[in-house]
Amino acid sequence: MRKYKYLFLVFLLVLLLPACTVRDTDLTGSVSSPVSASASSFISSAASSAASAAADSPGVEASEAASQTAEGGESSKSPSSWVSRAPRESSAAPSSLAVSSMTIASSLPPMAAPTKPMPPVTAKMPQASGSAVFSKNGAEVDYSNASEGYIMVRYSGSAAMKILVYFNGGSSYYQYNIAGNGAYITLPLQNGSGAYRVRFMENVSGNSYAELCSTELNADVSGSGYALYPNQFVDYTRSSAAVAKAKSLCANATSNAQKVEAIYRFIAGNIKYDYAKAKGVKAGYLPNVDSTLSSKKGICFDYASLMAAMCRSQGIPTRLVMGTTGAGYHAWNEVYLGGWKRYDSTFAAAGQSAGYYTAEKYY
Repeated sequence: MRKYKYLFLVFLLVLLLPACTVRDTDLTGSVSSPVSASASSFISSAASSAASAAADSPGVEASEAASQTAEGGESSKSPSSWVSRAPRESSAAPSSLAVSSMTIASSLPPMAAPTKPMPPVTAKMPQASGSAVFSKNGAEVDYSNASEGYIMVRYSGSAAMKILVYFNGGSSYYQYNIAGNGAYITLPLQNGSGAYRVRFMENVSGNSYAELCSTELNADVSGSGYALYPNQFVDYTRSSAAVAKAKSLCANATSNAQKVEAIYRFIAGNIKYDYAKAKGVKAGYLPNVDSTLSSKKGICFDYASLMAAMCRSQGIPTRLVMGTTGAGYHAWNEVYLGGWKRYDSTFAAAGQSAGYYTAEKYY
């Protein structure tokens, strides 16, 4: 009876032996080498142990450890989710996951190199080149550089003189006062390309003026024109203190926008409004940018002239604008940064707003 019992056990083992062998199937459906049941049990046990260990380890979620597969213990999660984690010290040998992380990290694009400051700018200065000149009765207009958006005029007589500049046959005009000392002054062609008429108006008595002479010229203005040059309302030279200060403020700027921001913040933070001057200012007043800078005070005309001078000297097209606002007649700036943008350093200095703006004149 015992003999039959042994035979039965041997027969049962023969039947069960195939069931104790597992076959691994690859992604194409082909059969690979058999793996013993004991090896399979070991892998499962290792995975369970790893999950338990991970649950007690900071910085790693147990669900990530439990998702490891039999093929080398790599996680089924995206490698990027691991790379983003802070590295932790370990005495264990590097795993294939660690190598993968290093490869991904090293393939990231390098950090951008620090942007270098913009190269130094030399302030543009107007010139009376003498190649195209109108001259009569002691009055002179040099329009050699009209394509740059300006003309230069002078008068060598003794009478008080005003200059009126018309555009394209219109009746409106820009008016300028000029001394009879024979020195050139720069006047902007703020309307751009077109026909201009320049009239020299001589004072004959009281407030009466008569035309001394006049001339017409055609200008084909290119680029930003007058907005890059000094003129009678925005007067400076390369040796002006305002030009030197602008250079200092913009030394480390990497863009025109940074330059404008530095200049704007400086003016708004250092120039105070001069209420006494505002009460006594007379018609024909012209700003002195270096005086405004040294005294650290001025009226809106001074603020706008100083900012225009500093920005223009740094090669940034800037307008001095006059017009009406919610606070009354006023002067402010428009700076070209991919488009004309308004800056009002006068009200910025006071932490207030002028409300609406309606431009009337540009200089």
